[in-house]
Amino acid sequence: MTVVVGVAPNHASEAAIHLAVLLARSYDRDLVVASVNSVAWPPSDSRVDTEYQTFLIKNARAAIDAAVALIPSDIRVRTVVHGASSARRGLLEVCEAEKAVRLVLGSASEAGEGIRLGSVSFGLLQAAEIPVAIAPHGFALEPGARLSRVTAAYSGSETSAELVLGGAAVAADAGAGIRIASFHTRPRAFASAGVGLQAEDQVVKQWEMTIRAHTTEILGEIEQSGRVPESVEVVVGAGKNWREALRAIPWEGTEVLLLGSSSLGPLARISLGSHAAKILRAAPVPVVLVPRRATDEYLARARAE
Repeated sequence: MTVVVGVAPNHASEAAIHLAVLLARSYDRDLVVASVNSVAWPPSDSRVDTEYQTFLIKNARAAIDAAVALIPSDIRVRTVVHGASSARRGLLEVCEAEKAVRLVLGSASEAGEGIRLGSVSFGLLQAAEIPVAIAPHGFALEPGARLSRVTAAYSGSETSAELVLGGAAVAADAGAGIRIASFHTRPRAFASAGVGLQAEDQVVKQWEMTIRAHTTEILGEIEQSGRVPESVEVVVGAGKNWREALRAIPWEGTEVLLLGSSSLGPLARISLGSHAAKILRAAPVPVVLVPRRATDEYLARARAE
């Protein structure tokens, strides 16, 4: 089983490579650096088409070489240039062939803070059946760094509770901690009604108490599981917008945020709810988006152990 990182033929996302290295090292997996050649596919016998394909493959290999140069010597790595009708299809085919457990991508190139989805990454989320990890712009690692903590976003729903339990299992696999985090924006109605900050804070405090009460059972299940993460904690973040809410809690440089698929989405694939999409755009750390089928597999393994 492997970690696959996608590299555009004309650009290697350094942030994505760093995230892929972090995951491969933490889970002791081989790293596969893949670039997809999707222009004029399948190629014809025309001399012009053949020469153009050769040119594109050369560019893809150059991007892969640039990516491999960023990978430390302790990581087992191999490379793939794959021809397919689209970048999305090609990366999914590589993941299947390489028995990938994670697909790693970079944020859209024009993104600044947080994570933005490009056309390829958005399409992959709709089709992927394995977790997709996305690195924010500028993400970088210290030498030898390993995953220190997995933060699982908890909304109070049954689906997000299952994500937390599954996240605890994969955190234990990496020797990392698990953190249950719930995020909330302060009610806009208070501002429009002229209600003071004291009343607003009281509502947020009550919400925090409710979330902590809901997580008591989850914490009990984690403690009774066969493999317990290095640490277990619950935090809540509130702010006037999603950016402030996520930054109301501390983050480590080697942790990831786990987001689950909406319960309204396809059974196996990733479908972001409105809150999850906003959290993704405001995330200060890499985000791992987990399809519902993968959540079920995590949960089954956690409970079996």
